[in-house]
Amino acid sequence: MSVDEQQSVLWLNRLTGHDVRLFRRLVGVFGSALGLFESVAAGRTEALEGFDPALVNRMKESASGKKIREYLAWLRTRSIEAIPITDPRYPTLLKEIYDPPSVLFVRGELRPEVTLPLAMVGARTCTQYGREVAGALAGALCEAGACIVSGLAHGIDSIGALAALSVESNDYPTVAVLGCGVDVVYPKEQQRLYEQIARRGAVISEFFPGTRPYASNFPMRNRIISGLSRGVIVVEAGEKSGALITANCALEQGRDVYSVPGRITDSMSLGTNRMIREGSAKPVFTVNDILEEYGYSLEYRPIRAAVDLSALDPGQKTIVELLKADARSFDELCELTGIGAAELNSTLTSLEFSEIIKQLPGRVYCL
Repeated sequence: MSVDEQQSVLWLNRLTGHDVRLFRRLVGVFGSALGLFESVAAGRTEALEGFDPALVNRMKESASGKKIREYLAWLRTRSIEAIPITDPRYPTLLKEIYDPPSVLFVRGELRPEVTLPLAMVGARTCTQYGREVAGALAGALCEAGACIVSGLAHGIDSIGALAALSVESNDYPTVAVLGCGVDVVYPKEQQRLYEQIARRGAVISEFFPGTRPYASNFPMRNRIISGLSRGVIVVEAGEKSGALITANCALEQGRDVYSVPGRITDSMSLGTNRMIREGSAKPVFTVNDILEEYGYSLEYRPIRAAVDLSALDPGQKTIVELLKADARSFDELCELTGIGAAELNSTLTSLEFSEIIKQLPGRVYCL
């Protein structure tokens, strides 16, 4: 069986892995991956002098169509598709960045063109405010036809992906980029979300199948998240958040960056507020602050639906007004309202049954 350019890219990627610079240097010597493969297969390796001798020996040992077929069959047994940069299905936007992966490993459907790919990233340990904003923005963006790109992490990433998946009218709502092998679910608690994304979008990685989630992988992963997207939305980020790495990648790639402002006293808003102050990100107050940049818009809807106070008794109204400002603990509500513990407990329970408020861990309440 003859070997074509795409198969040659797979062969060379298997030797160089995620070392994009090494891949490009080797291709540069021969003008193409196929030219390199054919030269090595024919024993012409003089031009490779100066490269690691062990690498050159591995090239010689693996330069055969049979070994490429075996590799592709091995991937198929794991339901993994390898899409080289020469494949028409490789995302067009990602090709534009300085160091695009030579191969993407995929579960699901990888589309070369997506209507409006937008990344959503942020704190893993996000606040209730962050959860509400991320869910509302991601859902509204997907209703407008966007595809939410994220990293499958806990917190803002997964909230955005779940909100995207809830929009049934969108046939390609979300893509997840992993910092490990595409067959490794990390965090492991995200197994169900991983499967949902693979069914309706794609889970992708540049790392070989089976690669563990080493900390050094995630900065590399972040450049792909931004590279796949026309803009990056940061919803809550501490001063040294990994989400800021993705935002910086986006800026270097010439992509748009959006930041959701937060209270100046919140540690989870230090990063997002700083980007707004420095002018490196556009502040987001409604979904149209993002959509208008791309010629889209939605009828205005507040992040949090207004609560009808007319049917509530005075004690219930007082609690709702307090929770409009922030989530409150049981003890805080008891102190601020002056309502006795037993009566307060009954009032909170009735508001929960009416789905006006909800209880968070630690007996904290929010709208």
